[in-house]
Amino acid sequence: MRKYKQFKACFLILSNRTSFSLIDKYRELYTSTLGLGNTILLYHLSVEDLSEDLNSFKIFTFSDDVLTSLNYFPLGFSLIPGSNHFPLLKFYLSHPNYDYYWCIEEDVDFSGDWRAFFEAFSSVGADFISSHIRRYQDEPEWPWWSALAHPYFVIPQKQRIRSFNPIYRISRPGLELLHKALSSKWCGHHEVLIPTLLYESGLSISDFGGMGEFVPDGFENRFYMDNSPNSRGILSDGTMRWRPAFAEAGTLKNKLYHPVKPRDD
Repeated sequence: MRKYKQFKACFLILSNRTSFSLIDKYRELYTSTLGLGNTILLYHLSVEDLSEDLNSFKIFTFSDDVLTSLNYFPLGFSLIPGSNHFPLLKFYLSHPNYDYYWCIEEDVDFSGDWRAFFEAFSSVGADFISSHIRRYQDEPEWPWWSALAHPYFVIPQKQRIRSFNPIYRISRPGLELLHKALSSKWCGHHEVLIPTLLYESGLSISDFGGMGEFVPDGFENRFYMDNSPNSRGILSDGTMRWRPAFAEAGTLKNKLYHPVKPRDD
């Protein structure tokens, strides 16, 4: 089977502020991905200028105009909620030659060796890998199902899929498809838009761990512990959750944790 050294990959750390934990995260991932691909800080320029502390990093910057300059339809006037896939697509459009794009929010941590985590997926050819992938029937009261919209086409809710995307990997064909779809007036919260459009188009999706039909054999709860099931899809426990935050990665080994908010930040 082919390994990452035969692919071209990038590892993008998404952040909007400079902090001790961001600097440590970049250095850790840069070291862990040597020989696997390029580690780049995907940095949101807002009120403050770029900190001198980041001068030695590989950086791709974007600003709030990413919401309008790509000619997509955002959900609102800010990246959150739901439009924080726009910076990745902006990066892809200017760097279209990677085979795989990892997008990692700064508050994701891993209680093990990041390199071993990335290499575990080197032979998994899915176009999209994320966490907590569920169908509409599993969580019918999740509030973002109806956000997926197009002026002329409809994907019935029973065919829609959601994911939880603080960290995910997506292929070049996946981003090409999303760019074309968004350019043709599809819009929606990225947690329903990405997995649904890719799956409906015949591309493959997979889960990092947890439980459910999209988890590869042998990966059940391997890289994160799943949340307690509920019809609203509210992720309030497990190691990959919406809230409450962790002060640091937990004691379970080789698990993804989110959100990790160190007190010194």
